[in-house]
Amino acid sequence: MAMEGSHMTKPVSKVAAVEEDDFETGEVASKQYSSNPLVAFVQWVLSFVVPGLGMFSEAYFIFSIGNVTSIFQKEYPKCWGTKSHPLCSSRLVAGIMAGMVFIGFFADRLGRKRGSILCASIMLLGAVMLIVSDGPDQKGILLMYTISQLVFGLGVGGEYPVASSSAAERAEADKALQDRRGETVVLTFSMQGVGNVANVIVLMILLAAFNQNGPTYDPTRLDWVWRLSFAVGLIPIFIMLYIRIFRLKESSIWQAKHNNMAKAGLNDSFTMHKFSLLMYHYWHRLLGTAVSWYVWDITFYGNKLFQGTFIKIIVGPNVGLLTTVEYTLLNAVIALVGYYFAAFTIDKRWMGRTRMQIMGFAWVFVLFLACAIWYSDLIKPAHIHVFQFLYYMSSFWGQWGPNSTTWLLPGEIFPTETRAFTHGMAAATGKAGALTAGLWFEHLSNQSRFYVCAICGAIGLSFTIVFVPDITGLDPREADTRKFFLNHKARNPRLAQGLVLTIVFVPDLTGLDLREADARWFMLVDGRSSEYVGEAIKPRHLSLWERIVGYGKVYDPSAPKLDLKTLSMEKKLAQKLQI
Repeated sequence: MAMEGSHMTKPVSKVAAVEEDDFETGEVASKQYSSNPLVAFVQWVLSFVVPGLGMFSEAYFIFSIGNVTSIFQKEYPKCWGTKSHPLCSSRLVAGIMAGMVFIGFFADRLGRKRGSILCASIMLLGAVMLIVSDGPDQKGILLMYTISQLVFGLGVGGEYPVASSSAAERAEADKALQDRRGETVVLTFSMQGVGNVANVIVLMILLAAFNQNGPTYDPTRLDWVWRLSFAVGLIPIFIMLYIRIFRLKESSIWQAKHNNMAKAGLNDSFTMHKFSLLMYHYWHRLLGTAVSWYVWDITFYGNKLFQGTFIKIIVGPNVGLLTTVEYTLLNAVIALVGYYFAAFTIDKRWMGRTRMQIMGFAWVFVLFLACAIWYSDLIKPAHIHVFQFLYYMSSFWGQWGPNSTTWLLPGEIFPTETRAFTHGMAAATGKAGALTAGLWFEHLSNQSRFYVCAICGAIGLSFTIVFVPDITGLDPREADTRKFFLNHKARNPRLAQGLVLTIVFVPDLTGLDLREADARWFMLVDGRSSEYVGEAIKPRHLSLWERIVGYGKVYDPSAPKLDLKTLSMEKKLAQKLQI
């Protein structure tokens, strides 16, 4: 039979020598929900709660640094000062960065399931170490606490690329979810917000139970409060590890890619040649996502680390711990609402990925700039509610914007073969922003911190506009074909609209079949980059930078869709016919 829809320049007509059933598309049967509305709703919630347990645990423990700072200052006044807080956060971030890169690489080579199990195992070890942290004196406890955070950070870091890649591929494998890929991924990520809220609620309950609302505090009872709060966090980690060992199936998209390349006789290992191709053809996407994430994390984690300071400004200096935590809870709930706004609008054609990221960066820029310019007036009692509104709304727009999109985009705009690794590199660069905030913000005044956050919002806008493409509607497997084809540079006069990092470097793949992205990569690796003319290089799915250098000039709207199954069959047939 003829290979209809082939992008190969040489005609292929005798495919009988290749059994089509030997190759895989990676698609799975759509999940069937119960006809009972209540049961169906529970099933739908579990569809993102269970995959999101890793992000829940990440937030529960990581954001607790800011949440328990006030407790540590009361319990360990001799060693928990202005230098101790950044020291702990920097050790934690260092562990996270290492986990992102190394476990991301591991997950691309050995599979998403093994990567997920490794993350959960390390997180469990780190969590237990946090709970039992002890020493001969306060400094000894602090030392063990920071080492435990380093270990926990390794597991958390790996969760970023593994969870994002798995969620994107799970949506792409299910036909019913292919047009809701962004929603699927962001709902998984939204468990981060749930984890933050849960940690604050647990702290409130424990502070009330141990009667620790001031004005005097019992160090022994405060010790029980933070250790028990971490112990509660062990429950979802145990559940997550059990599910990943005994119930989790390997990503069908990753498995299909792995099997098809092997059957086609292609090298599935990540060679230096592939790495050089990745850097040559995708450097701008990596730059756009990484720098956008970097400046966002300066803002996001800078505010998280010093959240207690800003909440104290809002509630006043003489209130108790419980009241402070209540206002922290309100901020966390407002942020959580932002996650859900992001999830339910990100696949809409009028929104998309890059537009949402640009919008979020723009609002963060405006809100923090207002806080910086009028800071002296805003913190006065007469205007403190205006300050509270501006600060809380920055949390909302941060989630309905760059916090969600920076996690989603690297899981879509790179091919399956390198998805977790490149996501890990972008995420690690982002966490360098958190490290920068932890070491830098302590030397700044509160007003200067807001100025820095506003500037970061402007930089994030710029890089998204120029370097990140919009792949709304594109199947990421089509982008894998493009990576298999890429050498051609052409000009396209149509420029993106919007503000400047997001607009220039970040593409928006909303609606793009990820199989097209995989097909592009497949052709690039095979040395046939100039032959690819499919949806992965459609101008609307390219960043401003990619349009300027001409990636979309050869786009053919009439070209049929490609996937790794078709291309693997062509490759195997070509070998048999010796063409």
